[in-house]
Amino acid sequence: MLYKSAEYRTMIIQAALISGLLIVSCSKDPTSSDTPNNASCGVDTNFTISLPAIDVAKYSDCRYIVAGIHGAEIIDESGNILPSWEESTTRVPSTRGFSPTSDGGYLTSYINFVSKSSPPNEPGNGWTWFIPEYQAPHYVNDAIETSDGNYVAVGWVSGDPGTGGHNQRGQAFIARLSNDGTLLWIKRFGLLNTPKDTFWEVVEADDGGIVAVGSKLEAREFYFYDHFWFLKVDTEGNQVWSREIGTNDRYDMAFDIIRLPDGGFAATGMSTINSNGDAAMRVVRISSDGGIIWNKKAGGDGWQDIGHALALNQNGTVLMVVGMKQITTTESRVKLWGYNPETGSRLFTNYSFGEEHGTGSWGVTGSYDNGFVVTTNTSLMKMDSLGNCSDGVSGCW
Repeated sequence: MLYKSAEYRTMIIQAALISGLLIVSCSKDPTSSDTPNNASCGVDTNFTISLPAIDVAKYSDCRYIVAGIHGAEIIDESGNILPSWEESTTRVPSTRGFSPTSDGGYLTSYINFVSKSSPPNEPGNGWTWFIPEYQAPHYVNDAIETSDGNYVAVGWVSGDPGTGGHNQRGQAFIARLSNDGTLLWIKRFGLLNTPKDTFWEVVEADDGGIVAVGSKLEAREFYFYDHFWFLKVDTEGNQVWSREIGTNDRYDMAFDIIRLPDGGFAATGMSTINSNGDAAMRVVRISSDGGIIWNKKAGGDGWQDIGHALALNQNGTVLMVVGMKQITTTESRVKLWGYNPETGSRLFTNYSFGEEHGTGSWGVTGSYDNGFVVTTNTSLMKMDSLGNCSDGVSGCW
């Protein structure tokens, strides 16, 4: 049966590649900014603009930086696209990972490299790090700037690793880079000598450590079932703790993580719920030491519900998860979920985004007026904290 094969696990991920977009890493705000991330900009706006985009994050001066499918853009609180990289050679195509940096530039990661782009008004200080040619190919999914001015990248290794290299500890890796993109160390994590362990996303902890999320095999066996996985390392890459969540003989995957104000974390992804491959969106809140505070699933009444990204609104009252309802391998719709971050109680589910099919949401950030900015592969939407657009209802198209 397909659902009991390694091919099915691959199909789950491939099914989310809508209109040529990859599953992407999700928005992180820069480590410093001219405008604090909790600032009020004196405006309260909702809008929908025709800007197909992958990811979004707060920028400086009440602006947002958007990873559009044709390159980075900067927009204001009213949805106006501002002069930035439009005529610059630093513009890049859509990528797996996107993260703004403290100097006004941004990081992109794709397949085998991490690239640091200059700010639009200060060209010339960028760099690109290519993954070295190890025994097995390494693929990077996400990269961030850390508070010490260095960088961290995470990803996975293709194929069975063989008999040597990085202590043969699984196939999910974390790499630390210096401020000029020089590799400082790279370490692998997961089951011993096994394929398919993966890190999709990474965030810095309050103490300077690193927390990555992804999927880890339950055991080395034919079907490659995996768990929703959190792992924390210190600044030298030594494991501090690991937390796996999921059901045996099911596929459980984490695609995004954010740090919460209390030093804990929230992550989202998906979990299959039966042997037919139906899947529910999963969202989990954990403490700073990896203890589970709450763990929720939603959907699964069809083929697959997938959470791609999540964000907290400015006053910390709503945790929004964005993703899609995958109806068939080629048909999907944007879907949003809202949760009380303290209790895990669901506040809303929005699935009323026009009649367009083949769509999904890939990125979200809290806005300066306590709402959210959400990316889709057809448009960019700014909405209130309950997922409503300007007409006060959930339909935003």
